[in-house]
Amino acid sequence: MNTFLMTYQNFNVILFIYLCVNDFHYAQVWDIVEKYDTGCTPGGGKDGMSVFYDAGLLFESNTASGTPYRQVSNYKEKLQRDCCLDGMRDTLLSYTCERRVEYIVDGETCAAAFLHCCKDMENQRADSKVESLQLARSEEDDNSYIDSNEIVSRTKFPESWLWSDITLPACPGRNPCDTTSLTKDVPLQDSITTWQFTGISLSTTHGEDSESNLALFLSLKSSLSLFLYVIPFYCPSHLKGICVGDPLEVIVRKEFFIDLRLPYSAVRGEQLEVKAILHNYSPDPATVRVDLIEEDNVCSSASKRGKYRQEVKIGAQTTRSVPFIIIPMKEGEFRIEVKAAVKDSSLNDGIMKILRVVPEGVLVKDPKIVILDPTNKGVDGEQEEIINSGIAKKDLVPNTPTSTQISVTGREQVSALVENAVSGNSMGSLIYQPSGCGEQNMYHMTLPLIAATYLDKTNQWETVGFQKRNEALQHIKTGYNRELPTGKRMGLLLRFHYAKLTAYVAKVFAMANNLVAVQTPHICEAIKFLILNAQQPDGIFKEDGPVIHGEMIGDVRGADSEASMTAFCLIAMQESRTICAASVGSLPGSIDKAVAYLERRLPSLTNPYAVAMTSYAMANENKMNREILYKFASPELNHWPTPKGLVYTLEATAYALLALVKAQAFEDARPVVRWFNKQQKVGGGYGSTQATMMVYQAISEYWSSAKEPEYDLNVDILLPGRAKPERYNFNRDNHYATRTSKINDINQNVKVTAKGSGEATVTMVSLYYALPKQKESDCQKFNLSVQLIPEKMDEDEKIYKLRIEVLYKDKERDAAMSILDIGLLTGFTVDTKDLDLLSKGHARSIAKYEMDKVLSDRGSLIIYLDKVSHTRPEEIIFRVHQKMKVGVLQPAAVSVYEYYEQTHCVQFYHPERKGGQLLRLCRDDECTCAEENCSMQKKEKISNDQRTAKACESTQTSKIDFGKRA
Repeated sequence: MNTFLMTYQNFNVILFIYLCVNDFHYAQVWDIVEKYDTGCTPGGGKDGMSVFYDAGLLFESNTASGTPYRQVSNYKEKLQRDCCLDGMRDTLLSYTCERRVEYIVDGETCAAAFLHCCKDMENQRADSKVESLQLARSEEDDNSYIDSNEIVSRTKFPESWLWSDITLPACPGRNPCDTTSLTKDVPLQDSITTWQFTGISLSTTHGEDSESNLALFLSLKSSLSLFLYVIPFYCPSHLKGICVGDPLEVIVRKEFFIDLRLPYSAVRGEQLEVKAILHNYSPDPATVRVDLIEEDNVCSSASKRGKYRQEVKIGAQTTRSVPFIIIPMKEGEFRIEVKAAVKDSSLNDGIMKILRVVPEGVLVKDPKIVILDPTNKGVDGEQEEIINSGIAKKDLVPNTPTSTQISVTGREQVSALVENAVSGNSMGSLIYQPSGCGEQNMYHMTLPLIAATYLDKTNQWETVGFQKRNEALQHIKTGYNRELPTGKRMGLLLRFHYAKLTAYVAKVFAMANNLVAVQTPHICEAIKFLILNAQQPDGIFKEDGPVIHGEMIGDVRGADSEASMTAFCLIAMQESRTICAASVGSLPGSIDKAVAYLERRLPSLTNPYAVAMTSYAMANENKMNREILYKFASPELNHWPTPKGLVYTLEATAYALLALVKAQAFEDARPVVRWFNKQQKVGGGYGSTQATMMVYQAISEYWSSAKEPEYDLNVDILLPGRAKPERYNFNRDNHYATRTSKINDINQNVKVTAKGSGEATVTMVSLYYALPKQKESDCQKFNLSVQLIPEKMDEDEKIYKLRIEVLYKDKERDAAMSILDIGLLTGFTVDTKDLDLLSKGHARSIAKYEMDKVLSDRGSLIIYLDKVSHTRPEEIIFRVHQKMKVGVLQPAAVSVYEYYEQTHCVQFYHPERKGGQLLRLCRDDECTCAEENCSMQKKEKISNDQRTAKACESTQTSKIDFGKRA
């Protein structure tokens, strides 16, 4: 055993120079000691020797080197001691010791003592910072908690899962047996929730003779434990081997877990508060360490630190929320991850969810359309076009993505609407059309019916995939079946109260009869109703009954409404003639009377819509009057404008095209088809269901009957930054094809060159985010008022009333079915109880509501209104709850438009700013994380060699700047 001698003294030896002075008291010495304490190495010291050295003790051992001796000058003279003391004092000046000596006027002896003590103290201060900036034990070394890196975060939160088929093995040796089994381990998902499991078993032999029972033993594994459940199956004998299991509920929970609350989306630059809800099901209170994990491009307290840590206390069997402030700095999808561990326990949890961040402003799709026809528009058989987006920079939200899509389509367009309608996806620019009342349900049937009829007549299923035809037919069958009577239910539309709606149903069912099995009575009973209840002795069709969704029947109620109504019903009867001639004996006579009325009425009509519709009805009887029809055509003779807007113009032109095709006037029809190519909306469609149906019906009739001239067209597209153009050829075999290119920019010149014979359509669609703006001119059809009224302003939750007033500006009529698209502020949710009260009961003020995440990238509330009054404002009021605190809250938009005439009126709202003007927490167009630009202390131990190497480092991503004094 080694022996050692330890001696200690209560003072640092440097202070002995003061003890020789009689007028220095003991307390004064300690005052001076504390004043000049350099505060080096707090805590236990960097090593064993430092414990003694920092305490001012001398350590000697026969086996260890001991603490170093301190060399101290002994100044005998009072002046020298005072000068030395002055040199030891630190000052705010940036002067060196040598510079400070220049100010001494008490002689060289004083200057020497001052410089010596100044340099000595300077070296001691430097030495105290050499090895480590922080040697004391930190929270990182707290062994009371599980290491954050060992906590696995939950990431999978599906709404449904485990869609699985299991085939049980046959009995061994094909002998009858009571049981057979198959083991399959199923890991549970990460959700803390209640899952409901259901099962159906099918057997070729079981249950043939009598009722019996089966049981499914379900083994579920989670990260916590193994669960074994039994699902009993009831097998009634009449189902012959089909057994249905009772639903089984499985509760998944942990004794301690986190629920992370995120909004559906956030806007870039918004400062918002997200909450981690801690749930403690333990019978004991707990101290919990909570970590917010750093994520790139999300500014938070964890930025540049790796994690932000805080410690909270939570009671037994209780919950507690821990808020975090974050600012997403870029658009995209980012991880928000929180981990928590209970002190002196193995309980822990982690959760990670994705925050969707969208740019400020509104996504705009701006189309430009150019028709290529080098034979007629070119020079020497060559047509050259320079296309540019031409979007003003002041309209763009800074630092947001932009792109341009350029598509070239042959002379016959198969739009995105066709493929979407076939697949049942969102209908592009058309609004989402939900099932519900009978009229709404017809939308589900009409759109795939349009697409399937068009593709059948033009033999173009190859463009969308032959397998899509079965999908389209299934959508048509589903819509048809929803209209049929079932038991005591009379069906959604087959109650035949109103002539307009009945004629529409008969027309759609007659078209569907060419594709799916439609029962003849369902068409012919509708025709009987029209003849017996709506037709007058003089052949006219009349009705005063309302149609909520007026967009389904077009401008039948406009000027010359009696002629339009008669033509509308007559067309439905004509298109049903081959189906119902045998069962409806009065059909030929009814048609003749209607034709006679329209023939008398046609010369006096003034509404282009009524003229076009009547002309088509007359053309079906070989009695079209071309002179009267073209009296209302445009000067270019390619469309029939109506005073009520583009959607009605499209319908009128479609009826006119049908009349021309029926009359075999293909030369006259050709420019009309070309005009339609220029009117299509981005994503397909023509603005409403009725307009789209009529346009596609007319175009499909044209292409199935017309004989086009020779077609061989070469198109070159030179994109900016490309050396060679993209070359396409269109001919008779691919005249319906579309070729697409894309550039990630706007306002760039695109050069298009066409040679050869034939036509094509070039569509340039610019996508960009625009700053929200509203002008009086934007609200041409509606007056819209939006107010956000505070109701309850608690610290934890704020409740507002969102009050919307809307008035239709027309002097003569109410607006038909209209849509309110209400954008929600980040962190706000709607009170569905209020909306249920508005949409249910006998005095409901709204037809339907739904939360939409397809039409809007931020998510919005869609409210359907059966009508909007033109005499007094309609009021919609409901509560919204602010679930999260958001600092720089961006405004949200409310828009209203009539479904049939989609001219939007937009207003913005915000809790604090009228009109929802944008505010920015930025300088010019640049926004940076406030945390990121501050240098953060490195907590690892770094040697002098590493510091030297880092000081000399200079790369593109790492460059060291130097200052005169740190």
